[in-house]
Amino acid sequence: MRHKFSIALLLASLAVAGTASAQGRKMTELLAPRDPGPNEAVRLKVVTGPLPFGARLVVKTEQGDVIGSIMTYGVPGPNDTRSETFPVQSRNVVNKRLRVQVLVEAPGAMTRSATPDEIRGLDVMIVPRVQ
Repeated sequence: MRHKFSIALLLASLAVAGTASAQGRKMTELLAPRDPGPNEAVRLKVVTGPLPFGARLVVKTEQGDVIGSIMTYGVPGPNDTRSETFPVQSRNVVNKRLRVQVLVEAPGAMTRSATPDEIRGLDVMIVPRVQ
């Protein structure tokens, strides 16, 4: 149930006009289960849908720092998905909220915000810090 709620929240945030960054791109606000403790780390799991040929999906913090990216290879099929989990600095989670930009960079095209079809899921996780 929590997973379905997260996806619905994600799709709603991507579909409506979010707070724009200085570059005019949408910010997506994600809820963490709680603020991370001193011995905990934050991870962001990203699941993509099909991306344009040769495209790269880039996830950035509100401050513009790159969290990670996912690159496509070959001709995308209609059911292609990719999944990756990226570390996020704990300072980026404030009051259980993580604000990110999800962008698509494709050869010969302007960088743009990802569409709901290109992002199947974004999930913030709190995990034990590895010493």
